[in-house]
Amino acid sequence: MAKITFQLKGARELQRAIAKRPMMMATQTKTIVAKHGALLEKKVAQNMAATYLPKKQGGYSTGTTRRSLSTTFSNAGMTVAVAPHTEYFSYLEFGTRFMSARPTLKPAFAYQSVQFVNDLKKMMK
Repeated sequence: MAKITFQLKGARELQRAIAKRPMMMATQTKTIVAKHGALLEKKVAQNMAATYLPKKQGGYSTGTTRRSLSTTFSNAGMTVAVAPHTEYFSYLEFGTRFMSARPTLKPAFAYQSVQFVNDLKKMMK
């Protein structure tokens, strides 16, 4: 099973600014990371609810993938990982030769990463 990883690498200017004002920036950055980690998990869950139809609506979903979502913080709160933990999630996200892709994580990440960068830019002003 392939592991799915998305990363957002920041601009060098932001990294330099954080290094210049470490205590204030670190606290604000951790708050922003936590906020957007929670929002990303919520958006992924909403996408899953809309994309994976339950059995009573003619789909196959039992809600296991949505319930398996977790948010994990590391790097002293500067890194957040939002991931589902079902073995078959990559098949749902990217599809197979028998099934078309039903992406939920990538669109949520694309949306939330823009919001995350905007909040970081606001912090710099």
